[in-house]
Amino acid sequence: MNCKMCEMEKNIKDDPYFIMELETGYVVLGWFQRFKGYTLFICKEHGPELHNLELSFKIKHLEEMSIVAEAVSNMFKPDKMNYELLGNGCPHIHWHLYPRVKGDTPIISSVYQLSNEELFDESTRPDEEQRKELKEKIKNEIMRIR
Repeated sequence: MNCKMCEMEKNIKDDPYFIMELETGYVVLGWFQRFKGYTLFICKEHGPELHNLELSFKIKHLEEMSIVAEAVSNMFKPDKMNYELLGNGCPHIHWHLYPRVKGDTPIISSVYQLSNEELFDESTRPDEEQRKELKEKIKNEIMRIR
């Protein structure tokens, strides 16, 4: 098996964007913060679909994903949270959690209406101090909720 997420998980705790480990997955700050608070929740089990997971693990994973999303929502106060489990490019269960605010895109729609240049603009990559602050806020809120 050649899965980039499985490979990444081997050293995920060394990733400067790593926030914390939960029972079923890893919480990671998005590299680009075009949508402030953008966070990923990466499943520890390899699989392209939720229905591939064993039932008790799946239920726990969904609960933990919801806690991560709640923490992000509490910290960044969006108008709406977007939960995305796509996997077309990488068939490993991983959630994109986007805090959304009114007017953050030209039309009310998915974040993917924006060009890659805008979504992955280097000016939205947090510097070390910003990254540490964002990670700490999210981690503390997850721990408070749990």
